[in-house]
Amino acid sequence: MLDKVFKSNNPFWQSMGTVYDVFIVNTLWLLCCIPVFTIGPATTAAYYALIQRLLGEGSAVHKDFISSFKRNFKQGTVLGLILTFIGAFLAVDIYMCRRAGTGIFSFFMFFFIAVFIFWAFVTLYAFPLLAKFDRTNRDILIWAFTLSIKNLPMTLMMLFVFVAAIWMCHIIPGLIFIMFGASMQFCATVLTSIFKPWLPKPETDAFEEEVERLMAESGMGATGTYMGKEAADSTDLSDFGMSDDEMRMYGISPEEAALLMDDTHEGENAGTEAENEH
Repeated sequence: MLDKVFKSNNPFWQSMGTVYDVFIVNTLWLLCCIPVFTIGPATTAAYYALIQRLLGEGSAVHKDFISSFKRNFKQGTVLGLILTFIGAFLAVDIYMCRRAGTGIFSFFMFFFIAVFIFWAFVTLYAFPLLAKFDRTNRDILIWAFTLSIKNLPMTLMMLFVFVAAIWMCHIIPGLIFIMFGASMQFCATVLTSIFKPWLPKPETDAFEEEVERLMAESGMGATGTYMGKEAADSTDLSDFGMSDDEMRMYGISPEEAALLMDDTHEGENAGTEAENEH
């Protein structure tokens, strides 16, 4: 009983490990955001560490965070300043139109609110895209806008999670040390599924796909058994210096191997007869 409780793969300890990693990422993100202009590379690094953790490809989250922060510092800073300036400009316009009263100002207020929402959509995707893909800021912004609209239900759900996190931190300020990390963890999970078609495949998956392709081309089934001729399955392909699986990998069927063996034996017999004649 105690062995099950203290095993590292126990769901409870796995959950505690996730909470710990999220707390570390959240803390590093807050520290790196203190200069303000570094919000971009800090957010990029946080998403990189969390996505790597989800994919099972990273090391410790703090190492992944620091590595990404250094690597994307320049581009992330520029991207962060662009998005921060646009967001601040829209927020000020909304505030001024709200204070101005009704009439034409109400129209502009709703207009700026709509633009602000699209800005939030792009911001949700921009830094995760920078974290995982080597693209220019222009390409990232266009790609972020396209993906946000294409996956609108997911985008709205992620936006709701971030708004709820900000509201909860406003009510209980102490939650700032975990809520933003938890929100990014949730968004990283969603974004990983969205980015999946463009993410590089693990080497094992690529190898398995190549094996399946070779099997299909050589007329073999998924289990590696040649389809059709059961009579030739007893052929010992190891006589060629290779294992059965290796011969089949190269598309040599048992029938072809049997013919090759016959030709080989005939050649050997012919050589022996020639030597006897001499």
